[in-house]
Order: sequence, then structure tokens, then C-alpha cells
Amino acid sequence: MTRTDSVDVKRWRAKYALIERAAEADQDAKALFAEMDAERTARNDELREILADLVASGDLMAFKESLGHWARKDGPYVGFSAVGGPWVAALVRRSEDEHAEVIELLANALQTPASPQDAADKLHAVDAFLARSGSRGQRSPSPAHTAYVLSLFWSTDDGGEWPVMWENAPHMLQRLGWLERGLSHAERYVAFAALCAALRPDDPRYASRILWWFKEAQAFVGIAPKAIDVCVEAAELAAEYRPATGYASERHEERAADLARQLRGEADHLSDSLIERLSAETGLYLEAPTLALQQHAVDDSPYRADLYASWILVGGAGAPGFRLWVTPAGVGFGLHGGWEGEGDDQHREVGALLQGHLPRGISFLRVHDDGRAAAEGLIEPVGRDYPGGETFVGKWWKDGAALGRADFADDIAATARALTPLLRFISSSQRGGGDDPSVELTVMADLESEVEIFKTERPYPNERDAWHQEQRRVFSTALSREGLETFDLPTFKRIVSTRGYGDIGAQSVLISSINALDAAGIDELRLMVRELLWADGRDEERINSVLGTDDLPVQGFSESVVMKLFAIAHPEHWLPLFTLAGESGKIAMLARLGGPARWTEGKSRGRMHVETNALLRQVLDPLLADDPWGQAQLAYWLMRRSDKALMPDHDALGEAAKELLIDEAFLREIRSLLEEKKQVIFYGPPGTGKTYLAQRLALALQPDPAKRDIVQFHPSSSYEDFFEGFRPQIDHQGQMVYELRKGPLALLAEAAEADPLTPHIMIIDEINRANLPRVFGELLFLLEYRSHSVKTSYRPDEGFELPPNLYFIGTMNTADRSIALVDAALRRRFDFVPFMPHDGPMEGLLRRWLEAHDGPVWVADLVDRVNEDLRRALRGPHLQIGHSYFMRPGLDGDEATLRRIWDYNVYPFIEDQLYGREHELAQFRWENVRARYGQFDLAIPSGPHATPTS
Repeated sequence: MTRTDSVDVKRWRAKYALIERAAEADQDAKALFAEMDAERTARNDELREILADLVASGDLMAFKESLGHWARKDGPYVGFSAVGGPWVAALVRRSEDEHAEVIELLANALQTPASPQDAADKLHAVDAFLARSGSRGQRSPSPAHTAYVLSLFWSTDDGGEWPVMWENAPHMLQRLGWLERGLSHAERYVAFAALCAALRPDDPRYASRILWWFKEAQAFVGIAPKAIDVCVEAAELAAEYRPATGYASERHEERAADLARQLRGEADHLSDSLIERLSAETGLYLEAPTLALQQHAVDDSPYRADLYASWILVGGAGAPGFRLWVTPAGVGFGLHGGWEGEGDDQHREVGALLQGHLPRGISFLRVHDDGRAAAEGLIEPVGRDYPGGETFVGKWWKDGAALGRADFADDIAATARALTPLLRFISSSQRGGGDDPSVELTVMADLESEVEIFKTERPYPNERDAWHQEQRRVFSTALSREGLETFDLPTFKRIVSTRGYGDIGAQSVLISSINALDAAGIDELRLMVRELLWADGRDEERINSVLGTDDLPVQGFSESVVMKLFAIAHPEHWLPLFTLAGESGKIAMLARLGGPARWTEGKSRGRMHVETNALLRQVLDPLLADDPWGQAQLAYWLMRRSDKALMPDHDALGEAAKELLIDEAFLREIRSLLEEKKQVIFYGPPGTGKTYLAQRLALALQPDPAKRDIVQFHPSSSYEDFFEGFRPQIDHQGQMVYELRKGPLALLAEAAEADPLTPHIMIIDEINRANLPRVFGELLFLLEYRSHSVKTSYRPDEGFELPPNLYFIGTMNTADRSIALVDAALRRRFDFVPFMPHDGPMEGLLRRWLEAHDGPVWVADLVDRVNEDLRRALRGPHLQIGHSYFMRPGLDGDEATLRRIWDYNVYPFIEDQLYGREHELAQFRWENVRARYGQFDLAIPSGPHATPTS
């Protein structure tokens, strides 16, 4: 366990002094600690009284209720309820079977230990009980939380000096190399308490507080003052190492491994504490790989005797980047060429590129990798000429000049700024690899001009963008470290089920699973989300830990959900782009921006998300600085601009007019109506080509079929069918759940919103057959007010608007419903275009078609004359015969064909209109019509309406 009297602890005290000095200089932390201390005595006394009542009465339920009330009070223990509350509640549930044992266990365990061994015994006793009770299939409190709960009780006793071991303390101290791994829960707490006492003998509890601040703040406090001493000792042990025999003794090998863990722990702290500042100072997305324990990635290699923290461009551990290097001779910081490509060949190439371009005050640093490394300190400055070997350029601080200084972060930042152009230069020079994901993408000359077009034509930003930004601010509070201490479940469900800060689609399985959770399950979900977003380790590891397991508190926790949570909680790193594959995925976006097309082999999903996100940030952040939402919208917009190749170069409307045999001016008039009001209705008798013309016009205006859609209304059409609504589906467990499923309008509206520069067209056939106010609902308002948004029936937490580039073409058969009966509100929102066989653009269409197809032109005269009769008989133009009945190839004046068209299509329609008026109806039978208007006399075949000519 921790060596409280060793040379290590003396070194750690020097680092702890830096941490304590930084914490006491942090005004926010100082205010927080003062606020907590103002209430601490009162809260301590209350908790000791609650414990005394438990010992005296044995009333577990009263203990639980009193403890819950105490934990909810403001003050130093407000975070107890998140972990301690469920732990105590679960233990109280165990009392149903073992009431007396639980009371005795708690009454003993929560009393202040008399010695380290007594503390260990109490923790062991609770662990043993939990292990035994957990085997009975009942939910038990987590043993990992035991030390926190017990030590919190112990810390409130003014007679003792036991520090609180918060939940993540062991992991943090193990990562630093200050606490051994592989300890039991009891051993770990005893070692933690001993370490706090060694660091601050006069007040171990204060040391625990300072270490908590260090973990939460992740602040740069300076390089450990004794870091070089650690390197020197490690170098002495490395010097005795021989590949064939190893170290001189097992004890020396164990010591070398221990020192290497300490060096790696210090490197981890330096990496984590500086990465945000370096990313901000350079405008690059950097990541910090973990330092290896051995000097080389082979088995016959000594443990390391140096310390370096790296901040590299995305692309793997060998990518170029910045390096802070601590050796027995001093400290260097600068640009390292990485290990991509062919090793030494690459370094020679990079060294040659950099020579002659070094900024003032920057020199090459020679890196020794031979037997002299330990003795000579591994690296040394050599001037402005490339010395061969590894490429490392930067500044050098001899001996301990850089150690123990919090302001050394300023020196690092200034050097990084000076070297950033060179780092961009290196990465740009590596374009030749083709599939290398570390390719620098920021040198696309046309992007800046594209941004100005994006801002103007989209436009950006608009009201909708402001709403998304506000949603992220609200959501981020719930997903912050503090927010996840209590867990705002309603807000969390809004995050995963609404379009706020990016749409991830319906998440019905996830929402259904969340709704089925009990209190303990909700807490498990909270802890999982907290670990995902805020635990130590690399982003890709935490992403993979969720994506790679089915052992989650909920079902349906998809990849898009994970990425949306990261985008909300960490906007400084993550763009609101949630998918990898597909036409709008991040891989396709990289290809659109000139990045690598194939580089995913052998990489995890988490790694691919990290790399694609980082490469896109490198391109987009300089264009829209500190605006991840805008950068994502720009990326989507750039993807859609590539679709403009689908737009024809020729006159699409002119071609459509020729094909339709109508005047081109008519189509241009309709286009003008659409541009002005956004929606039109074609109305007229059946068979006048309304739907056909609507489809052909839509094709001319938008040739991409993905940007057009057609629906047909009927009396049962509903809002849920057309826009969106809940629909049943079977989940993975075979249970029926309800999913909010988008209808054709919602889907096309989203496509139009994502691609605002091209028209999207929806054709609504037979629009008057449905109950339109019921089908459109609140969307009727949006048809008229495109710049506004409304809260829809199934989206009460977010606004919805119809994009200005979404157009509607409706068709209306006036034989089914008179235009006079159309709802006045709908009439106001649509322009109505008549399709009448005897008037306007449709006049003479049948004749033109028959002439163009060598058909019997006299049929057009026949239809015109019959329509004239119908207008008189029915007192209006809305029940005429449409021309499309006779626009059939191969008509050729064959009376048999003409009669079939008349008897089975036209006459039933007329019969329906003149029902009960037999004398008038008789004149519209085929043989009578032919006799009056026909151009030839053939034998009359038999048919369903064959009667003597009147």
C-alpha cells in the first residue's frame, strides 16, 4: 500500500504543495469552501445525532428518512444523496430479512474507527455482508460506494482525523501513481487515509478536500518539483537493465515499474490540464495519448526513465504534435514530427522541411536513443540545423528551471502558438498518403468564400439556429457534472426525444425503457451517463464502453444518442454531427472536403467518431470560430451544394411544356405562384391531367426524386398519417411500444431544412377528399406564415416551421366537391389554378395530342361538343369530360376502342351526374353521340349501353 515514510511521499508532498497553493488561489473554490465550512459544524452535529438515534432506537426507517432530509439541505454534503442515498436505501431493503443484523452492522460500521485496522475491519465487515446478501438475487448497494458512505460519517467526528474518500478518489490517485492498484475496498481506504495524513499531517481531511479540487479542476499547477529526481532514479535502474537478464533484482524491477507509473501519472496530469488551452491557443483539435510504461513497445525493454506529455493531431499515437519532455537534464517543449510513415525516412523529410523555417527563439532538439540516453539526459538543444534522428523543435529549460511553476503554462502556450504554422505545414506535407486521416484539411482555398454564401443564402444564423443554441444551453446544465449529481430526468428525455440541438430520430425504445425504470434503475442510468461524459480516460474509450456492451440500465441507447450527449456536454470538442456513415455522415463530409476516403479498417466506432469529428473541426473551426452548431450546419450545407450537379443546364420548364403540349408561359406562371405563395391547387373535372402535370412540373423544378414526394388524401387521412404521430411497434423484447413516427410531410420538411438552397416539392393528390383542418391541424397556420414556428401536437417542447423552400401542389377533382365548398382558411392559403377542357391552357389539348400522335382528330371535336352539352345540362364547367380519357397510343379511329372508353369510363361519370334524368341521359349514350358528332358509320358492336338510336 502507500509508503507514507518513503522518498516517494517526500516527492509527492512537493507536488501536493503546488496543488494546495493553486486551490487556495482559485477564487471560485475559495468561495465554495467558505460556503461549505459555514454550514459544516451544524451539519456534522445533525449527522452525529442521526447516528446516535439509530444506535439507541434501532429504527432503520426513521434513520433512512432523517438521513434523506439531512442530505437535501444546502451545505457541504449536498452531493451525498446521489451516491449515499441509494446505498443506504438498498441496505435498508435488506433489513426485511435480516433486520437485527443490518442494524448491528450499521451501528458499528458508522462509528468512528479507533485505528487503521479498526477502519479496515469495519469496511471488511460491510463488504462481506454485501457479498453474502448479493448472492440471494436481491439488489444490494454497491460495495464501491461503501468507503465513501462510511468515511463521510467518520469525517464528521471532531475527535478523529478520518478523511472522506469520494467516489473517484482511488482511480485518480492510482492514475497519478500515488496509490497502489489491486487493493480491496478496505485496503484502498486505509491507504488513502494514510496518504492524506502523509501529505498534510496536521489536517488529513483538508488534504482530501484539496485532492478533490485537483481532480475536479484539472488545473495545471506546474510540473512536479521532484520530477527530475524521479527521472534520475529511473535512469539509474534503466542503466543496469540487460535485454537477456533484465534488472539486477526483482526488487529493482518492481521499483522501476513503480517509478514508470509515477512518470506516466504526472504525464497524464500535464496532458489533461493543458489540452484545452493548447487547443484554444492553436485552433487545432488535439488529443493526448497515454504514455507507455516501457521505453519501447517490445517486451525486452526497460521501464521508462523520462516523462513526456503529448498533444497530437488526430490520426493515431504516431501523429505529429506538441510534446513536453522531462528528462534527467532538463525540460523541453516543442513540435515533434511523430512516427507516421516510414520512421527515420519521415523524420529526415520533416527535418529538411523545417530547416530554414524555424521561428525566432526555436531550435532543433537532438533526441538520443542509444546507450548514452540515461547519462546524457536523452535530449539536448543543438541549434537551427536539423541534426538527424527524431524531429523535435522547440525550447529547452535546463535542469529544474521549468519545474514547480504554475506560470510555465504561459511559456508552453506561447511556444505552441509560434510552432502552430509549422505543425500545419508538416501535416499538409503528408497529403501524399491519400488514406492518412491526419491530413491537414484547412488549406481549401474556396471555403472562406463558401462561408459568405452560406451565411447569405441559407441564411445563417436565423431564429431556428438561435432556438437550437438555447436548447443546448438548457440541456448542458442537466448533463454537467453538477447536474448529473441529481439528474433532471424530464430534461434528459427531451434531449433524446426532441430535435433540440440536432435530430437523432425517434427513440421510442429508449424512452419506453426509461419510463419502466424504478428509482434504483434511474440512478444506474445517471451514473452511466456521468461515466460516459465525465469519467477519466479518452473519449473513444468511454464511447466504446457504451457501444460495445449490452449490459446497460436501458435498452435503445444508440450511437446517435451517445454522440448527441457528447455534443451537448462538450461543445468545445464535439460537433453536433451524430452519424458516421451515409450520405450525410461524417465520413462522407470528410470526403467532400478533400479528406481521406478509406481509412476505417481495424478502428473502433469510438475511434472513428473521434477522428472524423476532429478532422472536421480542423477545417470548420477557423471558418466559424467557437460555433459548433454553425460548423455542423455549414458542413450539411456544403454536402447539399454538391447536389447541384443534379440540376439540368437546359430549360427544364421549356422541355416540360413541349412534352405536355401546353404553353410554356403557363408553367412559368405556376412557378411564379409557387415562389410567391408556396402552395397551389390544380382544380377541375376528372381526367384533365392535373396529377400528371403536377408530377411533370415537379420533375422540372426538382429533378432529384429524394426531394419530391406525392401523397393521396382520402376520407380517413389524418394528421398522424400526413405529419407525424405515435405508431405501435414491437421492441427487442417482443413488447408493444409506441414510436413517434414521422409522416411524409415531416420527413420532407426536414430534408428541405437541411438543404435550404434547393426546392422540395410535395404533391397532394385529391386534396379535397380529406378533412383538411383535421389533417393539417396547426400546420394551416404555417402554410401562411413560413417564418414562424408553432408547438405541434406531438412536439410540445419544440417549435416546428415549414421551410421556405418546401412547396405544395395539390390536385382537386371538382366533380367530387365544388371549389365553393372548400374551407375559407384553405382558400386563402392556396392559389387555385383551373384545369378546364374548354378554356385556358387545357383548351384544344386533346386535339394537339391527337395530331402529335397521328390519332383521330375528329374525336377532339366530339368531346368538345359533348362538353358543351354537359355545360348546358349541368349549368357549369366542373363536370365536363377530361381529355386524358382519349390520350391513348394506338387509338387510330378504332370505334371498338372508342366505344369501350366511352361505355366504361365516360358514360358512368355522366350517368352519375344525370341520375334520374333519363331523357337527358339518353343523348349521351355512345351510339347517339356518334350519330350526332361522329365522322364515320360502322356497325355498332354490342355493349352494355347498346340501344336503338333515338
